[in-house]
Amino acid sequence: MTTATPLTAQDEKTWIPLAHYSGVLSFVGPLIVLLVQKNRSAAVEREAKESLNAQITVALAALVLYTLGGVLAFVLVGFVFLLVAPLVQLAGVVLAIIAGVKAGQTGTFRYPLTLRLLK
Repeated sequence: MTTATPLTAQDEKTWIPLAHYSGVLSFVGPLIVLLVQKNRSAAVEREAKESLNAQITVALAALVLYTLGGVLAFVLVGFVFLLVAPLVQLAGVVLAIIAGVKAGQTGTFRYPLTLRLLK
């Protein structure tokens, strides 16, 4: 079995923001970056995990909000949850774009209010 060739510094500067930008596609984008590049660059692996954690957190939050909204809709409180859920998803997209820009400049980005499921 051969060892993967390490990424060059220029390749890392491409893949690190891509790990975050791909979060716009949900958790699938960062997962693909993680699986493809994890053995080639610790920095890309770190940022792909950060992005993946953020997108999983957004997906779980939206799922909970939609579920609560559906269950509580009959008492009219649920409609608030149903209105907030898309805003959470939009925030996930906006944060993925911001993270891509910041990580492209500094090499790292830490999402706020994110469950750290992958270390």
